[in-house]
Order: sequence, then structure tokens, then C-alpha cells
Amino acid sequence: MNPDMTGTDTTSTDTTSTGSAVTITEIAEFLQQLRALSRPGAADPTRDAGDATAERAAFLAHKADLFARIAAAHPGLIPPSPANGESTDGDPT
Repeated sequence: MNPDMTGTDTTSTDTTSTGSAVTITEIAEFLQQLRALSRPGAADPTRDAGDATAERAAFLAHKADLFARIAAAHPGLIPPSPANGESTDGDPT
């Protein structure tokens, strides 16, 4: 049996997978999938609309998972939400 070299735990029941770090391989696969979906062939009218919808939904779920894991790994990089309509011009004062 070959070990999983991507660092992806396929046996986890955690739907956000916030426990494992995002790997370069996962980012590369994500970008390849994004490129494939954005090509004109992805909108082929002969394709089953249900398949295209399922493919896009899977892509968006994968995107959400990657972003959640990146955010969990680097909580200090996420700016706070503005409170009471305050400006978010980047000035800490």
C-alpha cells in the first residue's frame, strides 16, 4: 500500500480538515482545477448540466476547505472585522 504523499487525510471525519496543513501539492491541484473550470471547454453545451453543477460544487467545497485550513494555520494574519461601521483603512490608530 502506497502512503499518501500529499499530506491529505482521506479518513478524517472533520469536514473542515482544519487539523492538517495545506501542502504545495494541494494548492497546485486546486489551481489546475480552477484553470480547467475556467476554460471555454468547461462550458461545453453538450455536457450534462448536472455534472457541471456537481463539478463546480465540489470545486467550491475544496476551495472553502483550503481557505479554512490556511486561516486556521495563520490566525494572526486575518484582520479583525470592522465594528460599528468603522473604517478599515489599515491605520491601526
